Amino acid sequence: MSYASTEAINANEGAVLFTLTVKADKAMKVSEMISLNSEVTRAESYNSDLKVGRVSLGVRTAPVAGIELFQNEPNPFKGMTTVSFEMPEAATATLSVHDVTGKVVTVRNINAIKGLNSEIFTKDQLGVSGVLYYTLVSGDYTATKKMIIVE
Repeated sequence: MSYASTEAINANEGAVLFTLTVKADKAMKVSEMISLNSEVTRAESYNSDLKVGRVSLGVRTAPVAGIELFQNEPNPFKGMTTVSFEMPEAATATLSVHDVTGKVVTVRNINAIKGLNSEIFTKDQLGVSGVLYYTLVSGDYTATKKMIIVE
C-alpha cells in the first residue's frame, strides 16, 4: 500500500492519518493476521524535508462496554447469513430463531468468547423462507432482530 498527497500534511505526533478497518472471517488475533514489512516495498514515511521516518502498525481494540447483537449479514439472504454479537466477557449465550408466529425454528447454546462471536445459518438449516426473528439471551441481556430469507 502506498499513500501520497500533492500537498503537505501537517500532523501532530500520534495523529491518525488513515484507518484500516478489517473484518475477520474466523476467530483469531488481528495481530496474527496483519503485519507490516518491507518485503515488497520499504516501509517508510517522509517528513516535509523528505527525511525518511519510520512506519508502525498498531492494533487497538475498542473496549466492549456491554453485550451487543448485530444485524445479520447479508440481509436479506438466499443461501447463508452470519449473525454476530459482542460480549464484554466470556459467558454462555442462547441464540434462537423463530418465525413470525413465534414458533421456534432453531436454538443454539453458545459458549461465547470475550469479543466478537459469529454464528452462520443456512437456508437449509432454517428450512423456511420469509421473515424470521433471532433473539440473543445471555444473563439479563435480551435482544431481537429481524432476518429475511428470499427464494
